Amino acid sequence: MQFETFTQIYGYTFQREFKKNVEIRRYDSNDYILKVGEAITGLYFLLEGKYYVSSPEITGKELLLRYCQKPAIMGDVEIFQNCLVQSNCIAAETCQLLFVPYALYEQHLKYDSAFTQLLLQELAYKLRTCTISSRVNALSSVSTRLAAYLCTIESTSLFKEYIMTNTLDEVASLIGTTKRHLNRVLKQWSDAGIIQRKEEMIQIINWSKIEEISENVRFE
Repeated sequence: MQFETFTQIYGYTFQREFKKNVEIRRYDSNDYILKVGEAITGLYFLLEGKYYVSSPEITGKELLLRYCQKPAIMGDVEIFQNCLVQSNCIAAETCQLLFVPYALYEQHLKYDSAFTQLLLQELAYKLRTCTISSRVNALSSVSTRLAAYLCTIESTSLFKEYIMTNTLDEVASLIGTTKRHLNRVLKQWSDAGIIQRKEEMIQIINWSKIEEISENVRFE
C-alpha cells in the first residue's frame, strides 16, 4: 500500500526487486529525522505528515528555514554534494516516510534517469524557495516582509506551504527578523487600524493597506 501511495505522490514506481530494500519509517511530533553533522544514510520521501527544516545558530537557538509537506525529499543535497547533513529536519506532526538506503541508490537508482529527474525537481524547488526568501529578506523592510508574508499565505500559491506557520516567533524567523521587531510593526498597524490583535491572534481589518505595504513583494 505504501508503494502505491509513493507512486501517487512522486510519479515513480520501484522495480520489484528493489522493494525489499526500501523501508517505511515513522516519526512522532518533535522527533529529529535528520540532524546537522550526521552522515547521510539514504533518501527520505515524505508520505504523510509535515516537518520543518531549521539551522542551529551559535547562540544555541535554531533558525527556522521552511516547512515541508508532501511531496518532499530529504538527503538529496547531502548525497549529491557528498557532505554531512546540512540542516535539522524535525517532525512537526506524525510523519511517515519511505526510506531508500544509500547503497540501493549508489548501486542502482543513480543510473535510473526517471529517479534522477525526481531528485533534480526537488533540488530545483529548494533552490527557488531559498532564493526567493533570501531576496525578499535582504531587500525589503520588516513591515514589507511581514505584509508580503501575509499576502502570500492568503494566496493560492503552492509556495505558501513552505512558510505557513501559526506562531509569531516562527513568522519572525521565517522573514529574517526578531519577535520584538515584529511586535513593533504589529503595534504600528494596530494603532493605524490596519489590524486587530489579541495576543498571538491577528485579524486583518484593512487588506488593501496590507497589500500596499507589501509593495507587490511575495514569497513566490
